[in-house]
Amino acid sequence: MTTTAKAGTTAPRAKSRMRREIVDAMRGLRKVGAVSGEELEKTTLRMLGKDALPKVEALSPADIAAMRARTGISQAVLAGYMNVAVNTVSQWERGERKPTGAALKLLNVVKHHGLDALR
Repeated sequence: MTTTAKAGTTAPRAKSRMRREIVDAMRGLRKVGAVSGEELEKTTLRMLGKDALPKVEALSPADIAAMRARTGISQAVLAGYMNVAVNTVSQWERGERKPTGAALKLLNVVKHHGLDALR
């Protein structure tokens, strides 16, 4: 059984696709100089839709330990950069706790852009 949207409304998938197309078009216009950065300064989540936000990947304890080892820093240094307790980093690496929210986002930034991104 197929359901259709009410008259005068747009199906959720179509809205998501339209939002993506609008965002892509505006990025293209900015790239070629047709729209200034100031004109695009205020962008709301409602305009973009949640699908436009970057995804934050979950990191396993081994991923966190390997990332820290690659950057050549101690748990204390990583904890200092992230403004968390050393014990928290240790628990993440042992799998006793999982990073969430801002901490997970910062770990992803370090993983993809290196520790210098937090300086």
